[in-house]
Amino acid sequence: MSNIALVIICLLVGLLFRRSKRLPENAAASLNLYVIYVALPALVLLEIPKLHFNHQAVITVVSAWLIMLFAALLTWVTARVLSWSRPVTGAMMLLVTLGNTGFVGIPLIEAHLGAEALPYTILYDQLGTFIALNTVGVAMACYFSAGHSSVVEILRNIMLFPPFITLVIAFLVGVFGVYPEWLQLVLARISSTLVPVVMVAVGLQWQLSLEREYLSPLLLGLFYILIVTPAFAWLGLELFGIQGVAAEVIVLEAAMPAMISAGVLATAHNLAPRLAASVVGYSLLLGLVSVWVWSMTIR
Repeated sequence: MSNIALVIICLLVGLLFRRSKRLPENAAASLNLYVIYVALPALVLLEIPKLHFNHQAVITVVSAWLIMLFAALLTWVTARVLSWSRPVTGAMMLLVTLGNTGFVGIPLIEAHLGAEALPYTILYDQLGTFIALNTVGVAMACYFSAGHSSVVEILRNIMLFPPFITLVIAFLVGVFGVYPEWLQLVLARISSTLVPVVMVAVGLQWQLSLEREYLSPLLLGLFYILIVTPAFAWLGLELFGIQGVAAEVIVLEAAMPAMISAGVLATAHNLAPRLAASVVGYSLLLGLVSVWVWSMTIR
């Protein structure tokens, strides 16, 4: 209960700062940079070496890609049937496919499933959603906006992303040894700042503006993100008899709201920016409740 309270309180703090305008306009970006360069790498270095890379870990990563493929195909078919414009299709392909499995997923899953679920959460995010954002996501944004991005540029974005670099280091540490106790304590202290800083940053970026012309894709997108995609994950795991902490992480990660970075990517490529902001904002608002419902369902 205390973890849930922490998430909600820090989110409200961010919203209050947003309304009061007491922080600079780039405050959220600065907080996100702290998370990317400091807190998230510390969490990766702390938790991944504890993970035994067994079939559960493999299932987690494979499931992440299958779930994203399902979401992308579902959105593409819907766009064709309903004759969505190219910008709307591009925005929805990004936002429905890419869940906020890191910045929002890590704190929410820790709150609902406990710290033992974090290694699988990091794997799902770093080897699944993050790579998809920086490869398929960039490619989709460029395609639907008629832009372009080279393969070299995409690979460079992946290889130079701090949490990905630390993920490689963490795997090596897990294979060849462990950290001294004092370093583990330092990493634990630093990584403990991730949840409050992330949720304050999310509150600062929260947008709930609603455009009538985008009502249909907005409602369908929320339905796909919060209900259909996690239901697909849950049914698939049940069908193959997969259980345990990894299975619970997979379902909850599939239920996460739209990724803020995907919204930023859509906006940067002029793919229905107001729709993107609305999907991100409303999915986060409703996701706090729907993720809790899914956590009750799978346990």
